[in-house]
Amino acid sequence: MAEERAVRKVNLETVVSSNFKYMAMDHNGSVYVFEDKPNIATDIACDTWDVKTGEFKKILNSPPVNPTHLDLIDWRESLVELGDEIYS
Repeated sequence: MAEERAVRKVNLETVVSSNFKYMAMDHNGSVYVFEDKPNIATDIACDTWDVKTGEFKKILNSPPVNPTHLDLIDWRESLVELGDEIYS
């Protein structure tokens, strides 16, 4: 039987094109950036972000942890507006 292990928080830093203004996690822990503000999909099973306009890009695959650890974070509350820091 596999041993249950604790998780550790790790902060990762990356850069994305300046047209991306929002970032959010999806239901399985993958992280995306969005050009326009997405909404939570309401016309299908509510487990994803609804992107009607603008570009989006996955920047981090879902973490290889026990899925129960994802229950600690509500992906529907993960949407954040990215800061104004622009690098040339």
